Amino acid sequence: MLNRFRKRSLTRQILYLILIMLMILLIAFTIQDRIAKQIIERKVTESVETISQQVIEKMNSFDADIKGISTFLFYSPTVQSYLNTEDEMTRILDHREVLSMFDNTNSMKTNIRGIQLYDTAGKQLARFGEGDNLADITLVKELTYSGLLELDTRPTEHFYAITTPVYGIDSNGIVTELKGIGRFYMDVTNLSPILASAAITPNAQVRLLDAENRTIAGAGSVEGGESFQVDDWSRDSDYIVQTFTLPRSNWKLVSVIPKDELLADLDTIKRFNITTYLVMFVLFQLFLVLFSNRILKPIRALLDFVKTYPKQGGSSRFQVALDNEVGVLGTNLNKMLDEISVLSDEVQAAQKRMYEVELTKKQMEVSAFRNQINPHFLYNTLESIRAVAFYHGVQDIADISESLSKMFRYAVKAGNVVTLQDEIAHVQEYARITDFRFRGRFRFQFDVEEQLLNVSALKMLLQPLVENAVFHGLERKVGPGMVWIDVYRMADQRIQVSIRDNGIGMDGVRLQELTGQLVRYDERDGMHEESGQGIGMLNIYRRIKLFYGDAADMTLTSRLNEGTTVTVTFPDQMNESFGGG
Repeated sequence: MLNRFRKRSLTRQILYLILIMLMILLIAFTIQDRIAKQIIERKVTESVETISQQVIEKMNSFDADIKGISTFLFYSPTVQSYLNTEDEMTRILDHREVLSMFDNTNSMKTNIRGIQLYDTAGKQLARFGEGDNLADITLVKELTYSGLLELDTRPTEHFYAITTPVYGIDSNGIVTELKGIGRFYMDVTNLSPILASAAITPNAQVRLLDAENRTIAGAGSVEGGESFQVDDWSRDSDYIVQTFTLPRSNWKLVSVIPKDELLADLDTIKRFNITTYLVMFVLFQLFLVLFSNRILKPIRALLDFVKTYPKQGGSSRFQVALDNEVGVLGTNLNKMLDEISVLSDEVQAAQKRMYEVELTKKQMEVSAFRNQINPHFLYNTLESIRAVAFYHGVQDIADISESLSKMFRYAVKAGNVVTLQDEIAHVQEYARITDFRFRGRFRFQFDVEEQLLNVSALKMLLQPLVENAVFHGLERKVGPGMVWIDVYRMADQRIQVSIRDNGIGMDGVRLQELTGQLVRYDERDGMHEESGQGIGMLNIYRRIKLFYGDAADMTLTSRLNEGTTVTVTFPDQMNESFGGG
């Protein structure tokens, strides 16, 4: 699939990509709208549930108040005495006092519109305010709420009744058998303010329904007494319907919220998304036009020129008509063709010169091979000089010839790695020659740890530094001189070689100059400049850095007219790959 897409033209590829982007954008808008709706509905549902729980708590608080009022009223001594007496005359005398208590209780709750008291046979014993004259009454065992009531005396108003059992209490305060039934007739108007807090949108409905789904009270565009079928509204997808059952009364608290009110702000976002989609579609169309005229057509012209140039060749060039990137590409192509033309001529001339140089180089190599000296010839010559010296009894010449032969054999011997014992022996031969040259003026003292003699080290490491000490430090000194060669193992198991002399030393300027050369060598990653004095020391530094890397180091200390010390530190392990010639 991807290969087939790659084989399409650039125009088709961009067109496909634009269509895919528009489809992805449309899908993203649709998913965003759906998710936003789900989030809003979920949040609103959670909010309504929280508010409804608060309404239920208020209803429970109201229920607790009613229970307290009923206990205060019906278990008062006056009402208890009124219920317990069987004498009609006594009841007539106590009736006014009972009504007075009913009147006082009525003032405790403004929505109490009537209070009635019945005996267990259903006979009405006392009545205050509104209420029906019921011939029979259902005996209840706990506080019970009725459904919606319509009284004949007030047909335009709605009521509900709260019925509670009244038990007798003897002189010892013990509850006895059921003595009667008390009933409160309540006005529904006190419920509407409680329900109003649950209406979260202007056209939302909050209803309190009885067991027969009649509206007791409500908030919003709700009429009391009308029937309300919760199941029918729940099936309507245009509304969010939630139902909560009040525990004691079995009334239902119903919240009905129109979805269009919740999603009104979301419609604004949807219109904005649609507008954005249309604007992007127009912009993509404009992009295609500009891409075709400003990029695609010039690129095709450039490709046609590239295809036809091998046939035309010569001085033909691309006609640049635009100042954009394609125009810059065409201009650079023309410059490249000009440069190729020039370089072609230069290459031909260079090839001719190269053949001539290569021929000259071969001739020089042949000449160099002819002039090479066989090292064995030098060894044999030195041995002949030594034999002649023995014959004539000149021991000094014999000894120097021997030392020089050993040094020469050591220097040309293949390999870069030797033992410290071989390197010390080489320095000792140099010391013998130096002692002869300067007639015992200079002395050399070696202090080498015996266990380090078999450790591998870099070839020609010590002798150049010792020679440097003699040449720069001791030769210019008046009187005898001394060179100390110390080799020992450090605490970190590295080997440290110290070449110290008591020569003329150097001042701070010269010391800083030589130290600076070492620093510049590190900073230039191995590049170094040759500056006369110090070349041998820099070569040693370069070699230890090449062979040992950062594990090796060289330090230089000196005092004018006191001497100089060169310290070289390197590990006792060396990569065997460096041991070749």
